[in-house]
Order: sequence, then structure tokens, then C-alpha cells
Amino acid sequence: MMRAEDVLAVLDLLDRAGVEVWLDGGWGVDALLCEQTRPHEDLDVVVRAESLAHHERTMRDHGFRLLREDGPYSQVLVDDTGRTVDVRAVDLGATRKDEHGALVHGAGGLPFPVGSLTGSGRVRGRRVGCGTAEYQIVSHTGYAIGEDDERDVLALHHRFGVPLAGRVRAWHEAEGWGVLDAANLREDVWAHFSAVAGEDYAEPAVGQAVTFSVEESERDGYRRRAVTVWPEGTAPEGTAPGGAAPSTVTSC
Repeated sequence: MMRAEDVLAVLDLLDRAGVEVWLDGGWGVDALLCEQTRPHEDLDVVVRAESLAHHERTMRDHGFRLLREDGPYSQVLVDDTGRTVDVRAVDLGATRKDEHGALVHGAGGLPFPVGSLTGSGRVRGRRVGCGTAEYQIVSHTGYAIGEDDERDVLALHHRFGVPLAGRVRAWHEAEGWGVLDAANLREDVWAHFSAVAGEDYAEPAVGQAVTFSVEESERDGYRRRAVTVWPEGTAPEGTAPGGAAPSTVTSC
């Protein structure tokens, strides 16, 4: 378990060692929200690729040991009390295009989207660098989403207004409503035709990519209702693919 005081202790020792750090994962979300919203099993951090070896030496000097390596740019360290730090490396010295055409950081580290580490937040009042809200929401995809993951996504969505991405799962044209899914929500979302944005209204098509905002409101057996739905190509201004949107606004 990584408590807030454990996070601050790790940040202090890395700061003294001259290792620049960005928070990611659950503590990165809570830093953006400026409050601890749930317990955290570990601390996820991002460091510069050229600092990865120095980071490991520093942590070893303070009682941590290597638990495992998840490839050349990812390590998990743990100490005798069970405090766990999951560190990933980013190559800020270069950029490249990933397989989807998105601009990401260099091949000497993991493919973080350019701009994704420009967020800032607080842990118990201490200002910290972290992933942006946009990046955090996008990164909560590609695996089986749990309750904590969904809670994190919705907290960022509501606090920062970052739209969720998904597809039209079903649409009942005669009744004027349908169902949306999102890779980072565990349940489908109900949507009414009046929520669809755009000057020229067109019925959503099954399989169509959309972004949307959501609220807790039960409709036809669904717990959540889409407030606004933007068809593909009409996303609200200020968003960008890959989580690299320009927003670095914090809530505190």
C-alpha cells in the first residue's frame, strides 16, 4: 500500500537525487483531483529514459529492490514494508509517429503521446508533475476495467470536462434513442437523439465512432445518460487523439 506520506517520501528522495518525476496511474489521477479518493496499491511514476538507471540506484540506496522488469523501459521496485513503485521511462529527446499516426515520444522509451506529461496537480499540497486528464482517461483502455478504473475516469471526466470516446452500440431510430459504449466504462450509456451535436442532424449509425459527455441518470434500465454526443469528426474544441490535448489545467 502506498499512502500519501509514502508518495511524498519517494518524491523527496528522488528530488534530492535530481531525478525528474511525473505521477501516473491512480496517484496521478488523485494528484490532478488534488485529493486522495481511494487507497492505492502502488505508485506509478514516469522518469526520463536517461535517468532510469540513476532512479534504480537511488531507490536501491533507500531500501528498495527490483521486483521485476516489464521490458527495457519499465521496472517495478519494492521495499521490505511492501511499498511498491512502478516506474516507466520516456524519451523526451525525440518524437515519432506510432502505428495510428499519433505523435509520441522517442523510441528510447515508452510511447507516451507528446504533451501527455504536461499536467500538474498536488499531493497533500505539494505541487507535482503528472499526466494530463486527457491522457489519463485515454490510458484507461485496453484492459479489463475495474471499479477503481471507472471511478477514476468518471472523476476526471466530470472535474475537467474531458469527453469520453466510444461507439454507437445500438440505435432505435423510430424511438429516437440508442446505446453507446466506451472502452473505459464498464456499462453502456443511454443516449437520446436530442443530445446529438452538430448543425446538420443525422441519425447515429451503429458502429459509428463518437465522443460524449455523461451524467448519472437512469433511463430504460441504463444507469448513465449521455448529455451531449459528438459524432466522429465533430469533437469539442480542445481535444486531440491519443490523450495529448493541450489542457494542463488543474482543479487546485
